Amino acid sequence: MLGSGVEFYLVLIIFAIPGIALGFTVHEYCHAAVATSYGDPLPRRQGRLSLNPAAQIDPFGLLLLITVGFGFARPVMYNAIYVRRGRQRAWLAASGPLSNLVLAAALGFVAKLVIITNPWVQTCSNPSFDLPLMGFIYWFLVEAVYVNLVLFIFNLLPIPPLDGFGVAEGLFRGRHPLPFQWVELHRTGIYVALLLLVLVLPQLLGGFSPLSVPAGLAFNWIWTHVSTGAAPPIYFPNLAYLFVQGGSGLATYLLHPCLVT
Repeated sequence: MLGSGVEFYLVLIIFAIPGIALGFTVHEYCHAAVATSYGDPLPRRQGRLSLNPAAQIDPFGLLLLITVGFGFARPVMYNAIYVRRGRQRAWLAASGPLSNLVLAAALGFVAKLVIITNPWVQTCSNPSFDLPLMGFIYWFLVEAVYVNLVLFIFNLLPIPPLDGFGVAEGLFRGRHPLPFQWVELHRTGIYVALLLLVLVLPQLLGGFSPLSVPAGLAFNWIWTHVSTGAAPPIYFPNLAYLFVQGGSGLATYLLHPCLVT
């Protein structure tokens, strides 16, 4: 049974890694591009104004993401001398997650073109190692859309050092400093609560993560309005698949090829 869970987990990693790498790279590049547009030379000097994944991806952060379900890329540093105004800092923070949303929509449109030209790919009801080429491409796109929506939603949480906190701080700290001071004073407790939310609560709920609700709703909306056909099932790599009965049971189903007609 463990072998089936491992198989399922490896399937998800293979299909999700390209979308994760693309999402991390574009996310951090947009942070660097916005800082540079304000005249800050630091991102360019540090090699961050680049679409090379090696410049943007933190290997440990990527490992965390595909094992426990949350991780991080290499954060882009900026010089506050150039990014002075609150609205500038807010836009700098928002540019990363917004790029993931735009990327998810663009990839959804590409998936639509794949479905229109190869309608049989929708019979590939789950990712599998045993797929025709267009089936592989279709599921790479499905996973890329989903993981970028996860990155968009997770990064907008108003918790430091996530981008959502940077957006809120840039827009509101000047007029309402006390809530931000409180968050900074209780940062450790907030991190513990976040870890419980992401790691512990899903286990108590049988593998269900509260963050999957907005991610699933966003995916269904994107698929309905940008792509075509019924929204496929969506999965995110997580070590829980090695141990949870549901993941093991799904593994045998995932290994069947789709029907090409």
